[in-house]
Formats: sequence, structure tokens, C-alpha cells
Amino acid sequence: MAKQSILSRLRPSRLGLLHLLRLYSLLLLLLPAIPAGLLLFYSNADLQLSRLNFLLLACLSLPVVASAVLGHAIVRALLGPLRLLLEGAEKVETGEYGHTIDLSMHPGAPEEMVHLVGAFNRMSGTVRRHVETIQATSRTDQLTGICNRRHLLAEGYRIINMAIRANKPCSCLMIDIDHFKLVNDEHGHPVGDRYLIHIAGCIAAATRDSDLTARYGGEEFVVLAPNASLEEACILAERIRSTVAETPLKVRTGILSNTVSIGVAEYSMEPEFGANILEDMIEKADKALYRAKQSGRNRVESWPFPLDPSHSP
Repeated sequence: MAKQSILSRLRPSRLGLLHLLRLYSLLLLLLPAIPAGLLLFYSNADLQLSRLNFLLLACLSLPVVASAVLGHAIVRALLGPLRLLLEGAEKVETGEYGHTIDLSMHPGAPEEMVHLVGAFNRMSGTVRRHVETIQATSRTDQLTGICNRRHLLAEGYRIINMAIRANKPCSCLMIDIDHFKLVNDEHGHPVGDRYLIHIAGCIAAATRDSDLTARYGGEEFVVLAPNASLEEACILAERIRSTVAETPLKVRTGILSNTVSIGVAEYSMEPEFGANILEDMIEKADKALYRAKQSGRNRVESWPFPLDPSHSP
């Protein structure tokens, strides 16, 4: 047991990397000192040359062997953790944020390497949390908490492309709050902000899980409805309109009744407006929204319009 205890204390993980390097450097310093000391001793002693050579060989062999064993221990203690650190750094560099290193396969790693790996794992977790925060901020409207316009456009292209490849319908709802300026003018901008948050909540509550709801700008919202034809999207739009109308907002000065106007359009493989299919669909929904507002507000209109030119925006 005593022998095993001594050996366990000499393991790299117990001695520490700095102590191992100090021992290694000490052994290297002894290599020239030993023969110099023996030659000095030989000059003052009556020893045969053969005996001196034997002593020189024996004294040199011991530190050389000890240095080799110790050097191997140092390399072995460092190589595994360093390889894991390099692989971890490469994974974080390629976007695998939050990657952690497991040292369980290297139980003899020096204490310094254990601390270094722990610091790497904490840093990697911090990077992951910061990246997630930045990503959430870049795609979320800070006031209403729903998606912003940038995320709508980026995700919209993916949704449209999936619909085209699967030969499925996809529709767009353009929603505008009726008389929103009056709310700001009569109740102030803080109430106006609460009103926007309230309307966004009503819209989100009336949509499906597969729909993408975003604040397009100001008091305008957009809903992308994958797998919804024009008729199905109009039913969705009517559900949103009625939900908003039936959910007034209570404020300190009274109750604010809500209404929204909605324009609906389905994507077409031959765009009439904009540079691509998504922009074309949004533009058509916007024109339908304009018609809804011109026709009295608090209503749903869809594209295409009737053939009567007088009804066109």
C-alpha cells in the first residue's frame, strides 16, 4: 500500500505540469554537471581509467533514462488534452457553439490541463448563449416579441421554395390596424405601444402553429400561411379580424375598440410585381389591403380583384 501511494503521488496528474517540467529541466542540467564532477574528482583521486569510464557511463545513463521516462510522461500527459482542445476550437470555429470537452478518457491529465479544459468549456457555453441572444434579437421585433421584417423575408423565401417544390399552396396576409394614429394622438405613445403589443397578441392567438407572423413595420403585420390556398387564407384572415374586434384593450382612460383591415394573396409562379415570387405575393396582399381600407376598413379583401376596373386600387 505504501509503495502504491508513493507511485500515485508521482503520477503527472498529482505532480502537476509545472513540477514535471522543473524536474525535466533539472535532469537536463545534471547531464553536463555529472561528467564534469567526475573528471574533477578523477584529477584528485587515484582511479584507473577503466573504472572512471564505468562511473561516467553509469552516472550518465541514469539521468538520460530518467529524462526519457519523464519526457514521455510529459508528452503523454499533454498530447490527449491538447488534441481535444484543438478539436473543440475547430468545432466552435465552424459554428458548433457550446461544444464541451470531456476529459474522462484522460484521467491522468495534469491539473493545469484540467483547469484549461474547464475554462474552454465555460467560454464555449458563454459564446453559445451570446450567439443565441444575438440571433433572437436579429429576428425578433423588440416591442411586440414576434418576428421582425428581416426574419420574415429570410424565412419567407424558404417557405415559398418548400411550397413550390412540394407543389403546395402558400398565401400571405397583410394586416393594418385601423385608425392607429388616433390612438397615439389621443392616448399617447406609451398606450400606442401597448396597443401594438395587444394587437400582435390577438393575431398570434388566431393563427396556426405553422404560420409565420411578423411585424412588417409601424402598425402593419404580415402572416405567411404555408399549405393554405387563397380561400383557406381568407378564412384565416376573417378569424384574425373577428378575434381582434372581439378583444378590446382596457387602458387607464377607458376601453379601446380594435379593428384591422386585411389583404390576402396567394403566390403565383409568374410574378406581376417585385423581383421574385415572395415580393410579388406581399405586394398583391398589400394592394388587397389598400382596397379593404378604401372599402370601409374592418374587412378582408383578396387578390385578384373583380374585373370591374372601378374596384381596383
